Amino acid sequence: MDLVQKAFLRACINHSCLDLEQIDVILKPMCEHHGVTKPSKDTLRDFVGDIAATIKELKQSLRFIKHPISGKEYLVFGLTDATPDTHNHPGLTPEECQYFSIILDKLAVQEDFHIAWHEAYSVDFKGSSRPPKKHRMQELVQLWTDMGYFLEAQDQLYLGPRSIVEFEFYLRSNYEDTIKECALCRQLVLWDVKCSDCGRKIHRECIRKYLRTRSNCPSCNKKWCTRLSI
Repeated sequence: MDLVQKAFLRACINHSCLDLEQIDVILKPMCEHHGVTKPSKDTLRDFVGDIAATIKELKQSLRFIKHPISGKEYLVFGLTDATPDTHNHPGLTPEECQYFSIILDKLAVQEDFHIAWHEAYSVDFKGSSRPPKKHRMQELVQLWTDMGYFLEAQDQLYLGPRSIVEFEFYLRSNYEDTIKECALCRQLVLWDVKCSDCGRKIHRECIRKYLRTRSNCPSCNKKWCTRLSI
């Protein structure tokens, strides 16, 4: 891995979740410092893919994900075997770490993987004598939203891009009734579109490409009738 890739990986580890504008802000001075050409939009994925291939054996992931709720694309660094119980939250109390797990689990069981913002402060700490105060909960939710674990939109709190990537194995293993994979790319699909016949969720971009050559649902094989326009 060359010097720019190593420096960029360190930045991704530090930030964990970056949108395209943030990537440009970080990558531009790095490339100027080392006297190399900054990857273009067309070559950025190859640049990231080379880094991802070198860290895969370390159970680390670096990949792009487009969040259907925000409509934005993010580059997310995560540990492929992470769980809420083993996740490291430096400087937080055990009860505050428990609070993170409670919110994640609360979101995972919802059909559309979101809760009203105020519901994040009405949780059961199961007899804990030192649950966080409401103002502390608000600080923590905002912190975790800034880190990409959660996403806020229209007074709703959603699973964020970092949770989708970092806790993919945990979500698949523990919430089979609600967490499904796209019938085409086999990655997690949480929102996007449903087949009007079988109800299977499929990524909008995946089914759009698929329907260029076919007209049936890849899950139930009936004619695809769901509109793809947003």
